[in-house]
Amino acid sequence: MVTATRSGRRDPPGIRDTGQVPRVYRADHTAHIRDRLKRQALHFTSGVIMAVLGAITFAVLQSLQDAAPHTLTTVGRRLVILLALVAGLGLLVTGAQYLVYRRRRADLDAAGAEAIGELYARLHRPESDK
Repeated sequence: MVTATRSGRRDPPGIRDTGQVPRVYRADHTAHIRDRLKRQALHFTSGVIMAVLGAITFAVLQSLQDAAPHTLTTVGRRLVILLALVAGLGLLVTGAQYLVYRRRRADLDAAGAEAIGELYARLHRPESDK
């Protein structure tokens, strides 16, 4: 038997409308860490791509110049090398953080589940305990 509720919505049998937000357990407590690592990896990968494009640009410019490189080309080439080093180092650090995350994921999930459980217990405790 399906009953109509105050809101006019029809609930399936065995489920009643309490007017409260339903308790939904989200089992993935470390998604924010993976999202941050993914954003970092994309950020540093775009830096590597920009460094490669800069290196190609300065290689073409240097091939069009005479034998002695101009000051601007030399400075630009050094900036490209610096950008490549920073982006590569960032990718290495992000990779190391990902490995640490993979090793500690079970502990992080357990800690997140405990924190969410305590929060839900506080939010959904009976009125007599408040």
